[in-house]
Amino acid sequence: MKKVYLSVLSAIIALFFTTTASAATGEGGVKLLTDTNYYGIQGYFTVPSDVFVSNDGSYIAFYLGLGDVCEGGISYTPSEKWKKFLNCGKQNPASNKSMPLASQPAAGEQIHIKLVNNLNDTASLYINGVESYTLPVQNAGSLKAPTKVKMVHTTQDNQDKNRYKNAAFNNVQVQTSKGGPYTTFPTNIAPTFPFPSGKGDYEVIRSNPLATTLKAGK
Repeated sequence: MKKVYLSVLSAIIALFFTTTASAATGEGGVKLLTDTNYYGIQGYFTVPSDVFVSNDGSYIAFYLGLGDVCEGGISYTPSEKWKKFLNCGKQNPASNKSMPLASQPAAGEQIHIKLVNNLNDTASLYINGVESYTLPVQNAGSLKAPTKVKMVHTTQDNQDKNRYKNAAFNNVQVQTSKGGPYTTFPTNIAPTFPFPSGKGDYEVIRSNPLATTLKAGK
């Protein structure tokens, strides 16, 4: 980011703006997390347009989660393009799997994502109705009961250059009992910006279900 020499007062104002809403390198994202526990979560994801990600370990990712125990969805890097992933613990290779999508989606295409808590310390990820992974959790005992669930848009942006337009979750639903029906994701949940760099360059187009645009830094 460009260095600008400011007066003391301007520097304070700039610092406040940066920590609350402006661009920053590193990780940023937007999250919707329920207050109530559920057994699973599913929804349709609309692939964004105008995608650019720096080829330096940066990425963009869009996923559903069972609390902070398991997170599954799709992500994009220049080297692997769009891929599916399920992460139930990064420190254990058996709990963290990913693979490029066999058919790379076009902008505007919808992908159905479902993440299910099996209540036996495993979770299952389904992409377009097909089971992709069933993985054990890294920490035994952490997925034997229903959890809060979430939808997340996030980025690792090492050069403040990542961007996309119009990524969206649609028709997101939660499962209220084991093997039971799905109902609409709670409408009273507001987005939060939980990551170290806060909101970053995200524009929240729709807050629930989540729809965003990511702008490159200035």
